[in-house]
Amino acid sequence: MTSASPSPAKDWQSQLYRHPLAWVLVLACAHVISRVAISDGMKWDESEQILWSQQFLLGYGAQPPAYSWLQWLVGQLLGPTVLSLSLVKHSLIVLTYVLAWQTGRALLPAKGGFWVAGGLLLMLPFGWDSVRDQTHTILVTAMTFGAWWMALRQVRAPALVNFVGLGIFCGVGMLAKYSFAMLIAVFAVAAFSVPQVRRALLGRGWWLAPLIGLLIFAPHGYWLLHHWREATTETIHKMDISTQVSHLKGLGALAAAVFSTLGLWLLVSLASYRSRLWKTEPAADAPLPEWRVWAWPLLWRYLALVFAILVGMVLVGDVSSFKQRWVLPLTAVAPLALYVWRPRLLADGVGRGYTTTVLVFALVFLTLATVRPWQSNLRKDPDELNHPVAQLSASLAAAGYDGQGVIVGSDNMVAAMLRSRNPRAYATACTAEFGRMADCLAQARAKAAQTGSGLLYIARMDKATPAWWEPVLATAPGAAIQDLTLPFSHMRASTPPMHYQFVWLPAPITP
Repeated sequence: MTSASPSPAKDWQSQLYRHPLAWVLVLACAHVISRVAISDGMKWDESEQILWSQQFLLGYGAQPPAYSWLQWLVGQLLGPTVLSLSLVKHSLIVLTYVLAWQTGRALLPAKGGFWVAGGLLLMLPFGWDSVRDQTHTILVTAMTFGAWWMALRQVRAPALVNFVGLGIFCGVGMLAKYSFAMLIAVFAVAAFSVPQVRRALLGRGWWLAPLIGLLIFAPHGYWLLHHWREATTETIHKMDISTQVSHLKGLGALAAAVFSTLGLWLLVSLASYRSRLWKTEPAADAPLPEWRVWAWPLLWRYLALVFAILVGMVLVGDVSSFKQRWVLPLTAVAPLALYVWRPRLLADGVGRGYTTTVLVFALVFLTLATVRPWQSNLRKDPDELNHPVAQLSASLAAAGYDGQGVIVGSDNMVAAMLRSRNPRAYATACTAEFGRMADCLAQARAKAAQTGSGLLYIARMDKATPAWWEPVLATAPGAAIQDLTLPFSHMRASTPPMHYQFVWLPAPITP
């Protein structure tokens, strides 16, 4: 991430534009150290990865497997730890910034590349949520920028290697999020509507891109054909598709998701560039770059199609719920579109406030991530990062749990947190969601019986209800529920303690 043509302005910002990678790595290392230091607890996506990455499978339910494969690989070296979670996440965050920078540099000078990547930080689903608790969204956003980078390179400097790269990024993108298929389709429509882009993407060796992409996706695609309902039920449920819901509610949810994704970046851009945003480009004294003839139609048509499809999902598909993380990959190239629309924003001396704001928010997000457990104390509302994981594991050991066998949790978080302290155990979460609890309990008991190990049932009673134990005890008649009450971490002494309930069944377990 260095520029071949440094800015003539000899100030700290120009140096930052020329050598941003070192600072991105420093920021990532600070986040990793912070995350490991503040808590052994885990949020939802983190705990999901601890459970899924226990084994290498072609599919893991509602999400494609690429992120879990990476987590499995790192877990083989570092175990199911907060450190392994943080290293995978922040390595991919760095990769995303690098690919965003490269995408910008395909058209823009070094400052433009920095601003495209910096705009990504100002999009809250990435700048903040990816640090707080995101996984698959980070990977798919990285692959989005990788695909854009290869496509733009192919138009400017056609070569077979660009098609190879495009195929790799698209294949891995499909293994990161199924919604990447929508991105591919929208990009294809926009690209083929622009003659220069269409000719470049249908040049010699074009077939390498779809071939490589399909080969990468094929193993999981085979799994998907046989597990279609398992892979789609949860996502359809989250989209809240219903003809009984007003379209106004759906449009409102879409507007909220779009604004929460792009709003901060738009506000910072308006404040930084002000009237320059509305000035037309001069023609004679400063001709527009040659690439703008095709890049601007490509980008605005792509974004227009994205928003048209999202609105169509509401009006035609009756979708009434949208998540920020769904909107982010589709709109992440908006900063690039801005600078292609107004190349004069990249002139010397323009946008210094934008750069400063990006750096300020990078530090703000690092600070907020570091103080999260103590923020819970101020709110008087403990969350997963306040769970006393080490004390819980030690208390279970004192009660007879041998640190092995099968752990069955009332939710992902408690199961994953215990496995992080007991890496020789196998952990799963059995919930009543989607009517799978009976099958989940039967599978856990069969695994314990097959491996000749014990079975630990555990519930965190701030989330589980007493009813959770009814089907559990039905599979283990005569078992006695035991109680554990432990103080939260980083909370004032007056905070009500955490209440856990567990049943430990030593080996052997009968099927």
